[in-house]
Amino acid sequence: MPEREWTEKQGQYLAFIYNYTVIHGRPPAEADMQRFFGTSPPTVHQMVLRLDEKGLIAREPGEARTIRVQVSPDELPLLKDKRKGKKMTGKSSGVSIYQIKVTLRGSKPPIWRRIQVEADTTLAELHAILQAVMGWWDYHLHQFIIGETYYGVPHPDYMVDMLDESAVPLNEIADAGSKFIYEYDFGDGWQHVLEVEKILEPEPGQRYPVCVKGRRATPPEDVGGIWGYEQYLEAMADPDHPEHEMYLEWRGEFDSEAFDLEEVNAALRELG
Repeated sequence: MPEREWTEKQGQYLAFIYNYTVIHGRPPAEADMQRFFGTSPPTVHQMVLRLDEKGLIAREPGEARTIRVQVSPDELPLLKDKRKGKKMTGKSSGVSIYQIKVTLRGSKPPIWRRIQVEADTTLAELHAILQAVMGWWDYHLHQFIIGETYYGVPHPDYMVDMLDESAVPLNEIADAGSKFIYEYDFGDGWQHVLEVEKILEPEPGQRYPVCVKGRRATPPEDVGGIWGYEQYLEAMADPDHPEHEMYLEWRGEFDSEAFDLEEVNAALRELG
């Protein structure tokens, strides 16, 4: 049986592992914990080892994304947002609301979402929101490109100077009419054009972030970018295509026109 006592920090790691698994449908990697807590890889690894020793998690050593929390969710503490120093309640704070149209660049017909987020949302938080509304799995690297400035998770191996996305609120880099790029998966190169359509007053009782509209399904992960997606759709539409069976086995049935607003907002509620 796992020990029922843990430090505050250990409790936050357990809460993060649980919440991440619920939101993404898979356990986090140690890199995900590193980004959220803003600490070093050795620190995260030592924490994982300690949680494992205490029986608070189970995992397969040497295999990514196998960590499972071994205590009841009811016993876990509320996860605190390290980037804002407040609990992640998901409630409206009364700040202004940015309405943003998110369009996957190059998609024809366009794949898009219209979201409303609080003005003080950091770019790191916006990244999590975009992953939820687009249905990506957060497997790959990402960045925001605003003018000639790059924001993301800084790393010494990057070829460009990248500013820390967790320290930049949306209302510092964008206003009504602003357009900028969110890129996900540098290999496939999924670029999303974000346009701030308007700035609104919050609606009483409304939880933010929220998706208010959208069209079409997000392409599958690792399909090869827009060009690969077009090839994929062509093959899926033709049972006689030489790659039809391969794609069907890889991904199963896929409806490119499908969009479930309720499902998207359920994913957003899980963020907060």
